[in-house]
Amino acid sequence: MSTFAVGDVQGCYKEFKNLLAEINFNKNKDTLWLAGDLVNRGPNSFDVIKYVMDLESSAITVLGNHDFYLLASYYEIDPWPHKNNNFNDIIDNRSGSQIIEWLKNQKMVHLDKHLGFILAHAGIYPKWTLEDVTCLSKSIEKKLKEKNCLDFLRTLWSDEPTSWQETLSEEEKLIFAVNVFTRMRYLNKDLSLDLTTKSKPSGVGIDGKYPWFEYKSDILNKYKMIIGHWSTLGFYEKDNLVSIDTGCAWGNKLTAIELKGNKKVKKYQVTC
Repeated sequence: MSTFAVGDVQGCYKEFKNLLAEINFNKNKDTLWLAGDLVNRGPNSFDVIKYVMDLESSAITVLGNHDFYLLASYYEIDPWPHKNNNFNDIIDNRSGSQIIEWLKNQKMVHLDKHLGFILAHAGIYPKWTLEDVTCLSKSIEKKLKEKNCLDFLRTLWSDEPTSWQETLSEEEKLIFAVNVFTRMRYLNKDLSLDLTTKSKPSGVGIDGKYPWFEYKSDILNKYKMIIGHWSTLGFYEKDNLVSIDTGCAWGNKLTAIELKGNKKVKKYQVTC
């Protein structure tokens, strides 16, 4: 009985199944964590998400930015019309509405206190407490489940606010939180979000910006964070974090880790 986490699949169904064979995944006894971005870029988004849906309670999925793009596209919100999205196999499928309803019921963050791991697509804001993370993630999840979720989805396509303040409105806090959970990579020295820089960290900062996980976090002092999202970072592990988006959609590798005791992990990869 094992728990595995898989990085951004992004519609790469064949490689996903190859990776599950590599780890000898058994849905009757194992648990699979998905780090978000199940869809887009790869050729088979429908097959990926349908397979994960069929795993039922054996799979735990957190939402990534591309999963939000799918929701926006389904509801004909077009926040970035210049982007070439590749999930019409879901939108045009007669089962598309069922997939969208399933997606709207997935998590933003997953914490397993017993294993000592916490999962989010991009990360968590260093200043937040665990109570903050829980409250914000639950609020987003509640909004997505509402019948009028379209109103909420329309508010999300902004880089502002970039700084966290308790004085922010509820709407501003949720916009900021979605950007943290699904888009964050770098923070400026004042802990404001930089949502434009995507390059691999150099170790000395980029124009005063550092990876968000280089800043002090009480949560990361207690739990080990699993993230996807950052393909240029690739597989990266330190004491309190492991990054597992290794760019399968770009022809690189798809990565899984097995979660072991004492916050240790075992890495598995297949070529894409």
